[in-house]
Amino acid sequence: MQVVLKNILKAYSGKCDGLIYYYHPGLDRLLCRRHTIPKASGSNTRFTLIANNLKAIKPSDSYATDLKYYAAMVSRKGQYLNWRNVYMKLMHAMASSLGVNLQTITRAEIYAQELPCISVKTAIEAGLLAPITGYERLCAML
Repeated sequence: MQVVLKNILKAYSGKCDGLIYYYHPGLDRLLCRRHTIPKASGSNTRFTLIANNLKAIKPSDSYATDLKYYAAMVSRKGQYLNWRNVYMKLMHAMASSLGVNLQTITRAEIYAQELPCISVKTAIEAGLLAPITGYERLCAML
C-alpha cells in the first residue's frame, strides 16, 4: 500500500498500529505493510536455513555490482527491486534445474563444480536469468 503524507520525510520508518512504514528509494515512495509474525512451519525453517546459507557464501563486491546492474536493467519492467532479489532467484533457479541443495552449498563447491551461478554471464547463458543487452560484460566471479 502506498502511503501519502502531507509533509513527507524520506527517513520516516517504523511500526505503528500494526503497520510497518518504510521508504523505498528505488520506487521513490513511502510504503507500508501489515506487521505479521509468520507461524513456525517446516517451510519457514527450510527457507531460513537456505537464506542463512546463501548469505554465508558472501558474494564478492564486483559480483554484487554486476547483480545491481542486472537488477537496474530489468527493474525497468518492475521485476526486481535490489540485487539480493536477483541473487536469490538465480540460486533457486539453479537449485531447481541442477538439483543443488541450497541448504548445504558452499563457495568451494560452486567453484569446484563450476556451477553457472559463478558469474551473471554464465547464469544468463545457462538460462537461469533472462538475457539483457550487454550481459557479456557481467563476468565478475562469485
